[in-house]
Amino acid sequence: MALNLNKATISRKILLVAIVCGVLGALNLFQPLALGLYALQTKAAVKPVSGDIVVVGIDSAAIDAIGRWPWPRDKQAELLRKIDGYAPAAIYVDIGYQGRTTAYADNRLRNTLETLKAPTKVIALASRSENDAARSIFSHPAVVGSTDVVSASLPYLFGFVWDAPIHIQTERGPLISLAASIAGLDQTKLDNFPVDYAFDPKSVPLISPIRLFEQTADPDILKGKTVILGVTDPTQNDIHSMPGWGDQPGVIFHALAAETLKSGIPVSWGWFYFFAFAIIIATIHLTRRGLQYSKYISWAAALAILSASSWLATRNIANDPMPALALIASVGILVSRQKAALMRSQRNAATGFFNMTGYLVEEVVSNALFIGATLMRAETRLGYVRQEDEIAIMKQVGHRLSTVIDEQQLTHNDHQQFLWEMPSISTSKLAEHLDGLRQLFAEPLLINGRKIDIDIYFGVDRNVNKNIKSRMESALAASIDASVSQSSFTIATTADFYNVLQPQFASEFATAMHNGDLELVLEAQQNLGDGQVRSAAAALRWTHPAYGQINTAKLFAMARHSGTLKTVSTYLCTQAIMAAGQLVQQQSDFAINVKISTDILLEDGFAADMLHHILDAKCQPSNLTFEVIDLHDHKWNDAVRVILHKLQLNGFRIGIGNFGTTDADIDLINIFQPDEIFLAKSFCAELLGSTSSAIFAAGALRIAKANHIITTANGIDDRDVLTALRRHACHKGKGKIIATPLNLLNFCSIYFTAFHNKVG
Repeated sequence: MALNLNKATISRKILLVAIVCGVLGALNLFQPLALGLYALQTKAAVKPVSGDIVVVGIDSAAIDAIGRWPWPRDKQAELLRKIDGYAPAAIYVDIGYQGRTTAYADNRLRNTLETLKAPTKVIALASRSENDAARSIFSHPAVVGSTDVVSASLPYLFGFVWDAPIHIQTERGPLISLAASIAGLDQTKLDNFPVDYAFDPKSVPLISPIRLFEQTADPDILKGKTVILGVTDPTQNDIHSMPGWGDQPGVIFHALAAETLKSGIPVSWGWFYFFAFAIIIATIHLTRRGLQYSKYISWAAALAILSASSWLATRNIANDPMPALALIASVGILVSRQKAALMRSQRNAATGFFNMTGYLVEEVVSNALFIGATLMRAETRLGYVRQEDEIAIMKQVGHRLSTVIDEQQLTHNDHQQFLWEMPSISTSKLAEHLDGLRQLFAEPLLINGRKIDIDIYFGVDRNVNKNIKSRMESALAASIDASVSQSSFTIATTADFYNVLQPQFASEFATAMHNGDLELVLEAQQNLGDGQVRSAAAALRWTHPAYGQINTAKLFAMARHSGTLKTVSTYLCTQAIMAAGQLVQQQSDFAINVKISTDILLEDGFAADMLHHILDAKCQPSNLTFEVIDLHDHKWNDAVRVILHKLQLNGFRIGIGNFGTTDADIDLINIFQPDEIFLAKSFCAELLGSTSSAIFAAGALRIAKANHIITTANGIDDRDVLTALRRHACHKGKGKIIATPLNLLNFCSIYFTAFHNKVG
């Protein structure tokens, strides 16, 4: 088959795409994708650090043994003298001393810093001013005396630390960074540099202060080495997000940054070199061979760019292949579409009928269906199909449709679509009807002596049927009924739904629960202080035989409309209690929270049933938290407050769900004292702002803390939100960057130990 494509037209489109991709590259709009790719590429050549930089980390064990951090400054002075006794090459103290404590302790620390044999420097803390500009907070001179100062600034970008500074500007003039000081760089350099995250942070030598106090450390482990003293306990807020390695203590960042500089200041290729190569590939597409083998050329060029980019990343050379990859992909798709259109125009009935039919669930309940005819025309040297031919095509399409559809129900719009005002029809009859319509166009049209194939597709005209969304549950139920039982019925009114579909829903749910198709899934909730998982959120996932997995939100929407909400909610609670019984074997205080409506809590015998299941599962009521999602709608209801207090007296924990979605949520805490509040995703995002909403969010967290209420954040999908929550002392969180929903067995295998007995 000859590829008689219009090269001039294609070249103009390629030029436009190249200009767009070049502008996006020059504006660094591909930077988030490029940085994400770099984080993956560094894993291709993981390497250990040199070992010349040793971290003395004040970890959880040391704090437990010696006492709450910060330790008295005379105790810190004693630790520094212990370190100095090992004859290190230099000591860097990654601890700031903003104020005064006791005169004795401050003097001891100052005298120690000024008399250590090893050259010693103290960091200046990195902070932000009111206009969000970086600034440095210097330690009090009465505490550090004349000790040299270095910067600990670590700039964030998209929630991660990618670059580290060589110098920063302060009110005292240029200040060298901790990493640059270790590497001994020229102090006139003021640029940032990319940290080489191919270095494995776990290979950084790490020593606990306990070994130094007890003098049990190897004498050679610090001798002649550069020592960084800092806090590594995750509860002390000196934690940063490292691309490819997760959250790491600040001292580890400084060690890797210093290792990067000691191995050579990184260079940058930027994006242009790969982009120039992509321009050459795009030009090759315009040749005869290039058009013929465009798919293989695009794949080969993209793989070559990715391979070269990964190799450069392993050599610690910064690069951005994304503008080039975007150009290659766009040109490949552009040429492929033109080739496909030409191939379709050269088909006949013997080669088969190609259609892009979309048979949507909404069709079942729609009152209007459009039938669109897409002309199969190619961009050849003769150009497009003439306008008069398009009119003739639409006339013939309409004529064929009228042989099946009543002409009074058939209209035409301005988008090459015929609108069928569809009467009420059963699902099985509709499927037969649509199949018949498709067969009308198995043979090509004959237009002015030319055979023209068309594609036909079906869909709902949303402008005609305004209430399509409100009837979505009916559509899904009707489709389930038709596909599973092969029966048919008419969806015409709301009464039809309640008379026919509601019993069908109840039957489907009962069967699914009996067969175990409604599966319990757990989403881990991480303690933001120590990173441990001691609780999880429970939900249900329906594996339907016809539609695959149906998530909790849709499942409960169907249950609510079918009147089976109590059955499904009780099932969820009992499954969660059974899971709690398994999990408390691993961790006695493990808790599971279940979203539940107030109406279910008010059901007679609900609390007694739950206590019975708790007894069977051999766990405690405190292992279950009811996350009440609509409590703000019932805050003045005395019966609700009574049942909530009764549940609390029985040992159950009560939480307020969707906290922060209404202005009256803080008042709700005063009316009813919950055990936990579950912060809405939008509420958590407000902590990053600078408006009154941010003040409200921060204030709510402080009020919860003052009232000893546990706070749990929902939907943590952003590193900056996670950092803000930690800063405001939020207790727990869940979301994509923390965990994904898992069944009980997989949850245990990841967070505990896989059970060998059957999990109920």
